[in-house]
Amino acid sequence: MAYYLGIDVGTGSARAALVTSSGQVIASHSHATRTWRSASDSRIFEQSTTDIFSAICKCIHAVLSRSGVTKEDVKGIGFDATCSLAVVEMDDPGRTSGGEPVCVTQGEQCGMPGERNIILWADHRAEQEANLINKTGSVVLDYVGGAMSLEMEIPKILWLKNQMPQERFSKCVFFDLPDYLTYLTTGFPARSSCSLVCKCSYIPSGANPNAQGWNDEFFKSIGLESMVEDGYQQLGGVLGRNHKSTLVLTAGMPVGRGLTTWAAEKMGLNPGTPVGSAVIDAYAGWIGTVAARHHHLNHGTVEKELSPSPTLEESQTRLATVAGTSTCYLIQSPKGRFVPGIWGPYKVGACSMNHTNWKWALNYLRPERLVPWVVDE
Repeated sequence: MAYYLGIDVGTGSARAALVTSSGQVIASHSHATRTWRSASDSRIFEQSTTDIFSAICKCIHAVLSRSGVTKEDVKGIGFDATCSLAVVEMDDPGRTSGGEPVCVTQGEQCGMPGERNIILWADHRAEQEANLINKTGSVVLDYVGGAMSLEMEIPKILWLKNQMPQERFSKCVFFDLPDYLTYLTTGFPARSSCSLVCKCSYIPSGANPNAQGWNDEFFKSIGLESMVEDGYQQLGGVLGRNHKSTLVLTAGMPVGRGLTTWAAEKMGLNPGTPVGSAVIDAYAGWIGTVAARHHHLNHGTVEKELSPSPTLEESQTRLATVAGTSTCYLIQSPKGRFVPGIWGPYKVGACSMNHTNWKWALNYLRPERLVPWVVDE
């Protein structure tokens, strides 16, 4: 029988679920991850890719042990993770483990090798950089509700550029965390459309006839002209210009040749196990809930039969609420509409395997009020 592993990396823990091809969960396990804070700056939240991967491996070993499923029966693995910025040094051909982690902590150690190489999504250090970006009036801002959040990746990258010498900065490669996990486990540097479009200012095909991909004018205007000159290698490259780092994949598409020998040994799986292109955690929640079936309420009585599986058109009428450390509301439509303050519109191929629709997202940072309301109602 075929089984599949789903890996979810949230703000405070990593989780693994082992499922059948019909979606039945056979076993699951979670393991806490570490977050570093600053005693003098409440805006700072930092994590470690080494710590997160260790937690992922522990979760996978636990679900395989608990279920009795062998690694030979695991036919694929998929990742989702928070939209946090992971930073590593340009890959050394002699390394097999995803590049040397680069410290993101302010001070002399910034840009040097170090465990604390993730700026968490909730980190708000890049306020000045976000303000500078939002004064540009660039077309890329149209696709994030008119203003780029300081929680997105480009403001954080710009902050790092302002904190470290150019020679250190030029050696860094930047990943949205979901993409880093597929790179770490496959050794293949393809990026996901989900992360590039939603968090990195990339304009996908079909969104705007006059602007597509990375916007040179935007990067030059904010002081990241070195990325333009280097062909955006630090962000994964330019489609059609660079070699194997040119692939921009939609959700679930295979990454490289699957797990490397190094990653497979750490995870307790077989080399070559297929790895799907990742998504941001909130969008994974959308994929998992927008097609949900439900029990109808008929004159106050709950019917036993489940509703039919919704069509794609019916899914356009559904608002998904994905709750975690924050709550994200997501909806899709066949037409792209520009709504101030609402992230998007994103061409939906960025977030799922459907290329015809658009999606919007609204993030709300008080989930503790949502859960009691859901329970009470």
